[in-house]
Amino acid sequence: MKRFLRVVSAAALPALVLGACGSGSGTDTGSTEAGSTGGAASAAASVVNADNCADPEGVKAPITGTLKVGWSAPTSGPLADAVGNVIEGMRARFAVENAKGGIGGVRLEVVVKDDAFNPERAKTNVGELIQKEGVHVLETFGSGQVDAIADDQNDACVPLLFAQASVPAYRDIAKFPWTTEYLPSADVEMGVVVEGLKKKYPNGAKIALAANQTESGQGIANGLKKAIEGTNFTIAAEAPLTDPRTAASSLKSSGAEILVNAGVTTDCLALTQAIGRVGWKPDTVIQPSNCADGATLYAPAGDAADGQQILRWLKDPANAAFADDAAVKEYLQQSAANGADSPTNSYTVNGWAIADLMVDDFTRAAKLEGGLSRLTIMQAARTQDYQPPMFIDGISFTMSPTQAYGVLAFQPFTWKAADKAFAVGGDVIDISSQYDK
Repeated sequence: MKRFLRVVSAAALPALVLGACGSGSGTDTGSTEAGSTGGAASAAASVVNADNCADPEGVKAPITGTLKVGWSAPTSGPLADAVGNVIEGMRARFAVENAKGGIGGVRLEVVVKDDAFNPERAKTNVGELIQKEGVHVLETFGSGQVDAIADDQNDACVPLLFAQASVPAYRDIAKFPWTTEYLPSADVEMGVVVEGLKKKYPNGAKIALAANQTESGQGIANGLKKAIEGTNFTIAAEAPLTDPRTAASSLKSSGAEILVNAGVTTDCLALTQAIGRVGWKPDTVIQPSNCADGATLYAPAGDAADGQQILRWLKDPANAAFADDAAVKEYLQQSAANGADSPTNSYTVNGWAIADLMVDDFTRAAKLEGGLSRLTIMQAARTQDYQPPMFIDGISFTMSPTQAYGVLAFQPFTWKAADKAFAVGGDVIDISSQYDK
């Protein structure tokens, strides 16, 4: 397929230090200046060109007036609230940038089409977004959606940036040069989870695995199974999350000390309530990082959620641990002033951070030869090393021509039911040294 042929070397990317909302609190730790030494230039070289695109000149054409980001997302159905907050956060961040003049005078716009979390509808949406709406960048929610659209999107050479997915397959740069994912790789996240479990259970333990049957859920489940290879941890039982109460009853009988939820957002509260109803209190409960919002996914479960663990990379503006953080204060003021109705919601923060990553990418792309275009946007994305101000200190989003993982560090948090808040559960765990950069 022609997308396999687009991996080449090109010009080095210039450095840019960009703070969200102009605060200067963000850092760009890895980009290199054009004109730097040959070794640095080689390390920062792009891996994307337009030679095999259907319309090479269109891919390289300067973007003027408005840069459109096209979303295919479930704005109806059970995920609508969470996704709505993500889009709300993105629009608020873009509004801040537009008020400053946009990207060299180019305004940023979000165009949304509902896919009801149906991959086939996402595929149709993306065709319409590209052909009818003329979007320059795509965004979507869900690994099934990425799978449905990746071939068409790569063949059209339209960047899919920071997709809300975590399955490792789409991080294969040779196969998907025009696709990047924002959510941490399931392999990386579960690797960190198991490293933490080793400290608590040095002799190993039995794990009960509750798995959503979507690609997102199966990606997490497979990541866990890969991470426990060669350890003393075993999967004592596995159950689908089709019916959380049935899953809870089945897994309780396994006698496992640890419960891992390989689920999507809608499974987090449902599984917790289910284990509460069947009277099961595992010694350790691990929720996926996509289950981030305490107010909606943990507090309603009461004591059943107490002690549950999660890995985070974003600052939580509702958590007292970040009350004095300068970036959080600025985010709260700026997001509320620009249309975000729920600025403390974790999904709103998520959308803001994604938009901040896009602003960094677009700004660096505009400084490349030829200026802002679909081609330079993708080139910039392949060499991005940036810490958005709403990322926890010590955690950045890092890409290279050979490494497409993005988030490679996490901080553990534990839910405290009595306080209705997460408490810091340890220092940032950085496993970037395990990945080729």
